[in-house]
Amino acid sequence: MPYLSNAQRNLLAPAGEDHSRDGETVPTSDQAPFIYTACWGWALTGEYESADNAYTAPTIYNSDEGAFVFDNERVPTGLNDDFFNTTDIIFPQTVPFHQVLAENLPTALNGDEAAQDACRVALMTITAQLNGHTVLGADGSAVYTMVMKSSSWYGWDHWGLGVQATDGVTTTFQQKVSGSVASPEPLQYNCGVMWDEHLPLETVLRIDGLLQAQVNMLNNVV
Repeated sequence: MPYLSNAQRNLLAPAGEDHSRDGETVPTSDQAPFIYTACWGWALTGEYESADNAYTAPTIYNSDEGAFVFDNERVPTGLNDDFFNTTDIIFPQTVPFHQVLAENLPTALNGDEAAQDACRVALMTITAQLNGHTVLGADGSAVYTMVMKSSSWYGWDHWGLGVQATDGVTTTFQQKVSGSVASPEPLQYNCGVMWDEHLPLETVLRIDGLLQAQVNMLNNVV
């Protein structure tokens, strides 16, 4: 996986300095098509993607082509076999996390919080893997993290990336929201918090490096 240089990590997460909530703007990130990129597009691919693409967060979490079968109120009632029959074959690294979902979903739907937590982490892991990320264990390196804020265990509200400085302590967040030509929303770096900080759930995955598009964009910070 691509990695940032140590010097670049320290630019993005300067130790001993203030880290404001909204951070600073990454140069060139206010240009099309990147300004159209949603929070999940940045965190998962580093590029603009249509929400209808196969492995976007909206498709996996929210659509009838994704991971869940829904009731009329869009609350999950089970797993979508068609989705997993495909991903199990093409992305075998996702199979253990599919199994975690299958084992925990019945009790999660009955309100068991531990099972809900297991499902939340498993589905985020699958989503990251389907987009080319290598997800580490809970004891893996904390240099790069993918973070998701959510109001429910089966949904998402905001995504971003954490980068840790070489001091092994200082971590800041690199994040954005969807924008347009009329209202551009560039990528912000050196943010002191993940936005949507009022939401009750935060899921953090440790990942082995970033994707090349993400490294390329963050290297514009000088």
